[in-house]
Amino acid sequence: MAGLLAGCGGTPEPLSTAEVTPGSTVTPARYLGLVREAVAASRAAAIRLDALPVAPTAQQARKAAPGLSAAALRSEAAARQISAARLDDQRLERQRTTVGPLYVGLADDLRAAARAATAGDVRALREAVADAAVQAGRIHEATAPGGSAS
Repeated sequence: MAGLLAGCGGTPEPLSTAEVTPGSTVTPARYLGLVREAVAASRAAAIRLDALPVAPTAQQARKAAPGLSAAALRSEAAARQISAARLDDQRLERQRTTVGPLYVGLADDLRAAARAATAGDVRALREAVADAAVQAGRIHEATAPGGSAS
């Protein structure tokens, strides 16, 4: 499971805790902060997953569950706010409309991984991690130079 979410990039920075009201316009700095938070959340999940052995037991999965749940909650909050925000900068708005749904999908996959870990369901955990890795790859492709969100 190690390394499946690698490649999301970015360094976490402090983020306003104020919720973005759906449809409200945010500054480019706030939007980029939200993206950094989404990336930091996926990295936090990846760290928890990388700490698991290649073939974890149900007990090892359950032990990782609190950290995965916390990362999933962070990811969900950032994805929700990215989806709610709007930007006057049309280049960033195009990026937001492209990557917003991808971050929502990633958050859903991380939530599924956390639920599976809580239940000790290693098979479901593997499936959710694989799905999350696909979403992370889509985000990486979309945000790469020349990607659909650049």
